Amino acid sequence: VCTLRYRRKIHQELDSVLGSDSKGPLSVADLKELKFLDCVLKECYRLYPPSPLFARKISEEISICGYKIPKRTTVVVSPFLVHRDENVFPVPEKFDPERFLPENSANISECAYIPFAAGPRNCIGRVFAEMEVKVLVCHILRNFSLHSLDSRDQVLPIPKITL
Repeated sequence: VCTLRYRRKIHQELDSVLGSDSKGPLSVADLKELKFLDCVLKECYRLYPPSPLFARKISEEISICGYKIPKRTTVVVSPFLVHRDENVFPVPEKFDPERFLPENSANISECAYIPFAAGPRNCIGRVFAEMEVKVLVCHILRNFSLHSLDSRDQVLPIPKITL
């Protein structure tokens, strides 16, 4: 549950795009118009990626920051840590969905935001998973008012791979 300011903005967007009928159907076109909700979900995935780690085998020798990594070496990438790089995401622990608005996200490299991994072996179910979460969140927010009893720093994530 994000701050009251963001909750209001999400509800305004939902009312604007979907109307006030909480039982009305959701179309793919409607879901595509929910741009701010997209930003909120991206920020959630940034802070708490569905997969906190993924491994890849290096196909050719590379050099990163002066370190040579030999061919066939298995490397482990942590989106959880990558997404907390202050050079890419200023104040990385702050929940700020506005960092994903088009005017703010133009300089974010596609390799700096990798909640579903990256490259040719990224998550095959990414588009479906994102759409599924969006539909679920829309239904919940159209029918309920959510408020957290705890502050965000009291809610501790349990890192697991989500399938």
